[in-house]
Amino acid sequence: MKPWKGCCWLLLALLALGLLVTIGVLAYLVGRRCCPPQAPYSQAAVAADSRLCSQVGRDILRKGGSAVDAAIATLLCSSLVHPQSLGIGGGSIYTIYDAAKGRVVVINAREAAPKNMHPALFDQCNGGLQKGAQWIGVPGEIEGYWQAHQLLGRLPWHSLFEPSIQLAKKGFAFPEYLRSFIRHPKLQISKSSVGNLFYKSDGRLRDNVQYSELAKTLETIASKGPKVFYEGEITRNLLKDIEEASSAANNGKSSLTEEDFKEYKADLLQPLTVSLANYTMYTPPFPSRGGILSFILKILEGYNFTRKSLEGEGRMLTYHRIIEALKFGVGQMDTMDPHKMQLLLTKGVIARTRHLIHNQTNDPAYYKNRLLVSESYGTSHLSVVDKEGNAVSVTSSINHIFGSMVYSKSTGIILNNQLADFCDSYRGNGAVPDQRHPPSSMTPTILLSKDKSSMLLVGAAGGKKIISATAQVIMNKLWFGLSLEDAINKPRIHVKTNNSLLFETNSDPDVVEAMAQRGHQMIQTESELDKLPSVVQGIFHDHSCMEAVSDPRKLGKAAGD
Repeated sequence: MKPWKGCCWLLLALLALGLLVTIGVLAYLVGRRCCPPQAPYSQAAVAADSRLCSQVGRDILRKGGSAVDAAIATLLCSSLVHPQSLGIGGGSIYTIYDAAKGRVVVINAREAAPKNMHPALFDQCNGGLQKGAQWIGVPGEIEGYWQAHQLLGRLPWHSLFEPSIQLAKKGFAFPEYLRSFIRHPKLQISKSSVGNLFYKSDGRLRDNVQYSELAKTLETIASKGPKVFYEGEITRNLLKDIEEASSAANNGKSSLTEEDFKEYKADLLQPLTVSLANYTMYTPPFPSRGGILSFILKILEGYNFTRKSLEGEGRMLTYHRIIEALKFGVGQMDTMDPHKMQLLLTKGVIARTRHLIHNQTNDPAYYKNRLLVSESYGTSHLSVVDKEGNAVSVTSSINHIFGSMVYSKSTGIILNNQLADFCDSYRGNGAVPDQRHPPSSMTPTILLSKDKSSMLLVGAAGGKKIISATAQVIMNKLWFGLSLEDAINKPRIHVKTNNSLLFETNSDPDVVEAMAQRGHQMIQTESELDKLPSVVQGIFHDHSCMEAVSDPRKLGKAAGD
């Protein structure tokens, strides 16, 4: 070939390559231009319940981390900013989408019951905030981090801890949301061991939040791996501090042993898979109550709701049907048998339940509501999507506010009170649980469109409000056509375990009145727990447009690229 011909071919190849690049850039810009203003991200995003922690997760993504890496770093940060909600003394449930393999998996890292738990423990169940060392389960949080990192982690394990280690050492100003709990008169934080974190010896609030002992613990776990948490000095220190807390409070003794810690393992599970119109919903199986979330949505799917369903007088019937479905969901909250949970999702049960919804409401027995299920609010949810399309929807909890209210002074860890979640089924019946993990309303959920072009990640904190909040946000976004921001911000309705209704502030007064006329009972006076909101974090990824929203109810803010 003559030299000039070779040059021509090279020039033509370069022109073709340039044309392809130009077309790609133009296609991207056109796609972005068509995105709504509430969808500012195209690469990746993190929606946590604090701006700081969303940014920590985003920075991990910018360093080449996966959605799992960002989720772990964000959870660690969140445990510092919202210690009343979560921490390494608690547990979590993950729903993870692996884009390369096209599969969804669930990691159950819930706390585990000790082997030798005494049935007399459940004689102490009182339906309120169960405090004390006797309610502590084996924490699963660290093991959950490890299993998730093994599954889809990309950055080194230790690097995920570094942002929170530095934050714990340096300290930071009190977040307003945290301050409201610390000063709450009914919680009496200053009189508990947790108060040592926030109050000076003279009873005054510290100038900032700092976690010196926890920073040392995190450094040890970061450098030596998760095994050091479950076997070794950290375990022994935790058990020693728990025993001291039992003696000091004189309110019950923990049954936890070194063997309980050593034998703890998180479970890798298949998600519950439910078809919802053009989407497939993936949510955790038992011990999560994801089956009840699915049950509620499948009942309501049969009404073929659209944007018009919330317009005019027709919205009254829509809200009534939603409330009735929520009541049937609440009626199954005491279901402890995984097989019965699966039965709820059969076509026959769904159809028969929908047939039982009429124009007026009924008394609680109609919905099979037999137990008053205790409420828990020490929970946090976050959603993450990375640039490869991998996604993590994860909910973490220490159960009640500040968990057991037991602070391990030698490790800096606030410990959970998850064993209280067994109260609903074992209260006073002389039995010990036959389940390793207590049941949970945590339902981190991922919905994928059938053509895989769009994805919704959603989950919530808020005890028994979790399921109703998650269901309503899904409906608001996918059926009623709201932006994700509006879907999350919209006032929600919650059904209490005695079937009374709790309407959030700014709810439509005409709807409230119409529901009263249909026989629904309204909560007249809210308890302190009723006033605590459900808090939803979500991401909607549609082609190149990404909405990431943190619930303003907890003053959160999302971050992304």
